[in-house]
Amino acid sequence: MRKRPLDFPVSITLDTAYVAEQGFGTILIFDTEKDLEPTYIVADDLNDDGLFKMDSRAYNLASRIFEQRPMPQEVIYYGKVTDNLADGVRDLINDVNDDWYWLVSTADEPNIEEVAKVCATNDKMYMVTLNDLDKALALKDILSNNAFVMYHDDPKSYVAEGMAVIMSYNVGGKTAKFKKVEGVREADITNTNLRKLHDVNIQSYVSKKGILQASEGKVLSGEYLDIILGEYWIRDGMESDLIRLAATNDKIPYTNQGIGMLVGTVTARLQRAVRQGIVESGQYRVDFLRREQVPTNDVASRKYNYIEWVAMLQGAIHGGIIKGKLTYDIVNENIENLQNERGNN
Repeated sequence: MRKRPLDFPVSITLDTAYVAEQGFGTILIFDTEKDLEPTYIVADDLNDDGLFKMDSRAYNLASRIFEQRPMPQEVIYYGKVTDNLADGVRDLINDVNDDWYWLVSTADEPNIEEVAKVCATNDKMYMVTLNDLDKALALKDILSNNAFVMYHDDPKSYVAEGMAVIMSYNVGGKTAKFKKVEGVREADITNTNLRKLHDVNIQSYVSKKGILQASEGKVLSGEYLDIILGEYWIRDGMESDLIRLAATNDKIPYTNQGIGMLVGTVTARLQRAVRQGIVESGQYRVDFLRREQVPTNDVASRKYNYIEWVAMLQGAIHGGIIKGKLTYDIVNENIENLQNERGNN
């Protein structure tokens, strides 16, 4: 199925400090070592010798994905022998159904910048784990919203690819930082090198107080992955809602009632974004023009371009300093002093 021009495209501007839900849960494994038509696979297919060679890259990658909890019901497995992953993904998108969002691959040394550009053009997210620290740090000039990169010294870790599963549900409503990827040990990396990775918006996998977790949650542009996912979730869902509105009614009349139908659909999606944890409750506004305010030419051409909305992102807390004080004094009798100390600091 090819993508068609939309009648109600939704444009969203991310005003942050940094530069149809269908498909958001679907991961595509691109195997660059063999040719295979797109095939939906489940966990039991890992035992199929016709599909997977034991301990191959594809087997280890797919195993990591199906090891996560909750486990994905199915994954698309596609193969094409190529040394240019970007061209392979471009051909895939042009030739087959594009109802998937997450791209993971067995490519040994992918051109991440080019793959990210293809993903950006087609609203996909590329999740990739690098095992060479120097090559990871060399990505510092790639400012992409569509590539999430992690470093791990174990070639079989596929930690970023496992993160695709974790981030594929409750889309936009959870942060990638702190998440545990099942089956992956802590990366062997010093704190100094970890800071260097964070400086170029790449994360690793660490243990803090005995808890394994992703060390950060940013895409290469420096924006947080959950913010990018939230934008896609709102835009894709709002476009699908508007298409459904047009398709299930005889028409959307060019009246205040018809305009209200459009505004109501947009508002309903923003309300869902609140429940999803993307937008803060009560912190959104939808503006529009009434029928009598619309130029006659727009009415004649059946175009209504006068709905604008703004919403405050909920965001997430990723760190902070907690202050405490141990004392022999009776705390309740000195609570006012403690409050004054906190205010002064």
